Amino acid sequence: MKLRKEKTRNKKRRRKRRNGKWLWGAIGKGTGVGILVAWLFFQSPYGLIWMPVCVVSAVIRARAETRQKDKEKEQQQFAEFLGFVKEALHVGYSLEQAIGEAKKGMLTTGEEDSFLEAVNRMQYKMQLGTSVEAAFSEWATEALCEDIGDFAEVLFIAKRTGGAVQQVITNTERVIRDKQDTMRYIRSVLHSKAYEAGVLKGMPFAMLLYMQMFLPGFLEPLYHNPMGIGIMSVVLLLYFVLCYATDKVTSISV
Repeated sequence: MKLRKEKTRNKKRRRKRRNGKWLWGAIGKGTGVGILVAWLFFQSPYGLIWMPVCVVSAVIRARAETRQKDKEKEQQQFAEFLGFVKEALHVGYSLEQAIGEAKKGMLTTGEEDSFLEAVNRMQYKMQLGTSVEAAFSEWATEALCEDIGDFAEVLFIAKRTGGAVQQVITNTERVIRDKQDTMRYIRSVLHSKAYEAGVLKGMPFAMLLYMQMFLPGFLEPLYHNPMGIGIMSVVLLLYFVLCYATDKVTSISV
């Protein structure tokens, strides 16, 4: 019991470190952008009023990217998990036993994260008398990957109507693999466009830095006066809106 509690505490500590890593990274990035904005756009400490906007934007974007990566990782693991379940069913195990065998197969791949924790919870619920389809449905409510919910619904229908469960698992695994292939293809097509978008996002800062270093008098009318501050604020607001629109256009969801 003590060893189990220690493992649980270690998992929680690893999860907190992982969550804290992207959060503090985003806060640091947003702070850096806020300092650049105050210097390049306003040349005044008062420009730091945009700091919260920069930090919040960086945190929101980092959270979305982290969530997308976690979702794709869970999707990949679920496809592998279904592959192990299919193999176990093929050699004669029941679905409940096949889930246990699939968990062993996942352990051999070195997976020891939240996915296996979810599988463990599902197994525990089945040991308490929950049906396998209900256990999958409860898992789907806390999962990021929509494929788990879709599989739970199809499995429920198959179990109630006497359908071929093994065929359902095979079809679900194939659909997930096809979606992953489509995602990789789209990313390969949009890779250059995403790179160009990143370069364009940095251009306003690069241009302002260049002009301040080599043409300092050219931008002087835009600093330290109400009209210049207003113009720079409008330009900065449009910049953030365009960055948001660019992220939406280049985002991928399959």
